[in-house]
Amino acid sequence: MKKIYLLLLFILGFSVVYAQSYQELYRYLVDLEGWKGEQPKGSEITAMYGRIITAERIYEKENSSLDVSIIKSPMASSMFAPFSMIQEVDTPEEHVKVFKLNGFPVGITHRKKEKSGEITVLLGEAGIFSLQYTNLSEKETVNILKKFPLKEIAEKLNKL
Repeated sequence: MKKIYLLLLFILGFSVVYAQSYQELYRYLVDLEGWKGEQPKGSEITAMYGRIITAERIYEKENSSLDVSIIKSPMASSMFAPFSMIQEVDTPEEHVKVFKLNGFPVGITHRKKEKSGEITVLLGEAGIFSLQYTNLSEKETVNILKKFPLKEIAEKLNKL
């Protein structure tokens, strides 16, 4: 009976630790002043090419929205690949730019007419921070990006 009890405790402890890996990322999806943030949600998937952990939070303010994701994946650097060959592209429809923020490579694709786009931050080989937005200027969105603790997120992803 004691062995069964210990086995159940081990299984329970393992399942709690295992299930909380994406929940550990929720604290980095910070509250933004003036924005209404939904409860974060996440997942953990084990696939042939490794473990993928995601945490996501959606924010709304008047007619603007943000969809913020933290993704840990062995394929994270390939998610940044579209930005690896360019520095900047500017057309009447779109502005694409690659720059550094706090030492991290950042790629932004801004659709001018829709005032929407996506910012992707490469947080090392195993992680991406993604911010999709609507009804915001490029400058406003970069300022919002600066409110997230990118360095702390990168450190946490290295530990997961």
